[in-house]
Amino acid sequence: MIVITGAAGGVAGRLRLDVEVRRTDIAARPGFVTGDLTDAGFAREVLAGADAVVHLAGQADPGTPWAGLRGPNADVTVNVLDAAVANGVRRVVLASSLHAMAGHVDAGRTFVAEDLPPYACCPYGAAKVLAEQLARSYTDVWGLSAVCLRLGGVAERPLGRSWCAGWLSPGDLNRLVAAALAADVGFGVYHGVSANTPRVYGCTLPGYEPRDDSAAFGDLPDDLAPPSAARPRWGIAHRS
Repeated sequence: MIVITGAAGGVAGRLRLDVEVRRTDIAARPGFVTGDLTDAGFAREVLAGADAVVHLAGQADPGTPWAGLRGPNADVTVNVLDAAVANGVRRVVLASSLHAMAGHVDAGRTFVAEDLPPYACCPYGAAKVLAEQLARSYTDVWGLSAVCLRLGGVAERPLGRSWCAGWLSPGDLNRLVAAALAADVGFGVYHGVSANTPRVYGCTLPGYEPRDDSAAFGDLPDDLAPPSAARPRWGIAHRS
């Protein structure tokens, strides 16, 4: 059985896993286990009996200041990792973001490999780097198996040119998560993007074969800010 946190969110709503699933969110929905993962006791309870957890819960707006990130993106991550260890969960798939690496694009790189050092473009991205490092420490100290996915912008089609490099189609999202659940790795951090042209973010997750390409959409609006604007060009969607 797989637990999906943040199940009311747009990414989780596009997941179609062919296994028994327990969905949980702070928002009440029919069939969901409703609760707040900032409560460590609830986290342990909702992960009881799980083989794996796909952790998608968190504040997803990259413009959020640290005060709004600490609870949902840091404290909750620790609670989920603690609960996974306590319940003997086999695998944690943790949603990171391309914002953890997008500083490389701001600095002029045209290809960002997964083995480059993290370079967050904003506090949100830095919080995702923290989540990745927390997962790694739980792997090293407690033997938890964790796969972190630096998700791009998930949508049926890119919403503008800024989405092209980091777009992740719903179909590829499902292929990505299935591969992350099955991969024979103890710990890994991988970019979650479709087979976009040009390829800006490399992805080496074993078993993941993306099929969709943002280049197929030739009529996208130019939503990129001019280089002099305060908001940098990230080469990714502003929300993931």
